[in-house]
Amino acid sequence: MEQKHETFASSSFEGEGSSRGREEDRFSGLPDRIAYRILSFLTIKDVACFSIVSKRCRELYLSTPSLNFEFMTTGAPWGVWKCFCEASCEVRLMLVNSLDRFLLQRGDKSIPSHFRLVWKSHAVYEENDEAPCFCVNERFRLITWIHNAIRCNVEVLDVKSRVVDFDDELYSLFPSCVFLCATLHSLAVNLNFTMVKTPSVAFSSNLVDLKLLKVKIEDEGFFKWISCSCKFIKGIFLCGISVRGNIIIKSSSLEKFGYVDGSRFTLSHLNISGEKLEVINISWTFNSPDDKSLNIFAPRLTDLCWRGSLVNQANLGQLECLEKALICLEPEADDSDKLIKHFYSLHRVEHLVLNAATFKALFRERSTHAQFDRLFHLQLNLWSFSDDIFPAVVSLLRGLHNLCTLYISCFAVPSSMDPQPDVSGFDKEYWKLQNLDFIDQIKEVTIELDVFNNGIEFARYILEHANNLEQMCIQYLLDLSDDAIQKLNDSKKMSKAIIFEGVCHRWPQFDSDCEED
Repeated sequence: MEQKHETFASSSFEGEGSSRGREEDRFSGLPDRIAYRILSFLTIKDVACFSIVSKRCRELYLSTPSLNFEFMTTGAPWGVWKCFCEASCEVRLMLVNSLDRFLLQRGDKSIPSHFRLVWKSHAVYEENDEAPCFCVNERFRLITWIHNAIRCNVEVLDVKSRVVDFDDELYSLFPSCVFLCATLHSLAVNLNFTMVKTPSVAFSSNLVDLKLLKVKIEDEGFFKWISCSCKFIKGIFLCGISVRGNIIIKSSSLEKFGYVDGSRFTLSHLNISGEKLEVINISWTFNSPDDKSLNIFAPRLTDLCWRGSLVNQANLGQLECLEKALICLEPEADDSDKLIKHFYSLHRVEHLVLNAATFKALFRERSTHAQFDRLFHLQLNLWSFSDDIFPAVVSLLRGLHNLCTLYISCFAVPSSMDPQPDVSGFDKEYWKLQNLDFIDQIKEVTIELDVFNNGIEFARYILEHANNLEQMCIQYLLDLSDDAIQKLNDSKKMSKAIIFEGVCHRWPQFDSDCEED
């Protein structure tokens, strides 16, 4: 067997022009672009191991166009992550020194792909000693690595680090040279306690995608710089940032904007304007709406997600191209008029998601009818099927004439101590009297049932009267009574739809994209 293997290896090498008996790794015959592509999926630790295989591998190691300094990977095995985080200062120092040597050996070779740096600081305190370990100097080393990447003309820079806070300005500032890098197209920064200063307005940036998470913005002049200097910017995402001032962005190239507040500062005004904006995701929560305003100018907007508190002054503009909207707010009892005004901008939406608090305030006292011209998919996120929620549900459904898909989710299971959970003021006969137009159009329904009889009666109404119903999914938060099961079985016999039943599976929620600690 060994004889065959040696013969095969020799003939293979000879066929490639190599001398007989020479040992060669599998990467030696690969074009650079393929070898670099393979290496781009590896961390610097794995690439370093790869470099000792051969001279060719070392050349690839020192010239790879992408660098991945990742030592806090979310998907990594817990043992590896824990081992590094709990390593001694000496071990961490050896790692830092080795990375310094690597960058020194690499020199000024360009990084036309990406540089990803993920790091967690080491804050170990000895007993009865308030001074931190000498690993506090790691932050300075991290900053030098970022400088190195900029010097090597990086195109994609992704930096995430949880580090201890210092008063020294050297440690608390994000390198301003990053924003003056002409080759940089994508920047993602997640650095606790780091101040981002406003770059020079005179510099024309080539940034296309910008993500800032858990950083401090010097002032609102930073957003003026984005508006004036970032002529190619397409995506902006801000999460948990602290800013001295307001966020006002006007861009002719921006296509996606996301803002998730960090609940640690008071932003008063959020103004976003862009002729090409297609996606806006805003999550903004505050204690008092008195001095808050939200203004959006996005005539091409197709996807809107707005969660959090209701502002006193909001102008969503004319959203004639809107296809999908998620509105999950927490309005006060007297905010009905404000909501009605905002919803005038949503009349062209096709896919709508609402939470219970929003549509209860919007349709209180059954005084308002929804004016949705093209709505065919509706999702209602209820807490329960209690009697107090259904007047608003009825008012909402009464204005829908083209509804094809309905999803009603339920998140709160009443306890066994709730009085008479089976009592319902909205039985099947009640629904028949409403003469709802959507019942003749509906094709797909998913409903999550709790202990309240209202949900069961509504499901029965759908099964027995929706003649064009094609599919219905009934999901249970808990076991139903024998009587409820019998009623549902009787109604199923009257429907031609395909019916699915089972344990409740939650509807996928919009993700804020904000990375967790």
